[in-house]
Amino acid sequence: MVKSLRTGKLVYPGPRDVPHAWAYLPDLARAFVALAERARADDAPGFETLHFAGHTMTGTELLDAVEAAAADLGIVPPVVEKRGWRHGAMPWGFIRVMGFVMPMMKAIAEMSYLWRVPHALDGTRLAARIGPQPQTLPRQAMCQALVKLGFGASPAPGGQATQ
Repeated sequence: MVKSLRTGKLVYPGPRDVPHAWAYLPDLARAFVALAERARADDAPGFETLHFAGHTMTGTELLDAVEAAAADLGIVPPVVEKRGWRHGAMPWGFIRVMGFVMPMMKAIAEMSYLWRVPHALDGTRLAARIGPQPQTLPRQAMCQALVKLGFGASPAPGGQATQ
C-alpha cells in the first residue's frame, strides 16, 4: 500500500468504499498477551474463538489515515499543488496470470474476494475475558507503522517529526 509513498502514490487492494477489519499488530499482541496471562489464572476452556475488534474502516478512511500520518512525518506528495495523493489499485488480473507459474500468486488471487466483501470483527467475547482492548487511533498507528517501515522519525507530540 505504501511502497510508493514518497512519490505520492498509495495502493489499495479493493474498492475504497467497502468496510474492512484492520488491526494494529502491537495492539493485537497486547490483547492476546493479556489473554494468555489471564488464562493461566483462570480455568479457561482449551479452545475458544475470540476476535480482536481493532478498527473497521473503508479504504478511503484507511488511506486518509495514511496520508495524515505521512503529513505528521513531513512526507507530502511531490505534486501536492497539482493533484495531491494518487491512489492506485492492485493489478489483480496480472496477479492471476502470474498464478499460472507462481503458486503463491495463485493463492493471493484466490483470496482477492475478501477485499470486495464488507466485514468487521466483534471483540465482545475477548473484551469479556480481558477488559477493554488496546486500541491505538488509526492515524497514530499508521504513523508508528510508517516509522517502522523506514519512512521517517517519530513525530513529536505537536506533530513535527524528530530525529
